[in-house]
Amino acid sequence: YTTIVAEDDPGIGGFKTMDQLGIIQLCILPAVGAEQFAKYVFEKLNAFVQEETNNRVKVARVEFMEHNKNTAIYEA
Repeated sequence: YTTIVAEDDPGIGGFKTMDQLGIIQLCILPAVGAEQFAKYVFEKLNAFVQEETNNRVKVARVEFMEHNKNTAIYEA
C-alpha cells in the first residue's frame, strides 16, 4: 500500500521514518484535497495510458470520491 501525505503535513517526519524503515511506501504531494488528488491521478494515469498505447488513447476525465459528500472531477 502507498501512504499519501501532503508536503506540509505536521507529522511528515514520522511518515518519512516509516518509509525509510520499509513499513510504508510514501508518496508526498503538494496537497491532498479531493481536487488536487483527482488532478494527480489524472496526470499519472494519462501518462501511463498514452505510453502504453503509443499515444492512441488518452484519459478524458477522472472522478475522485472520498465519500458521498466530497467528490472532485478533473478533466483535460
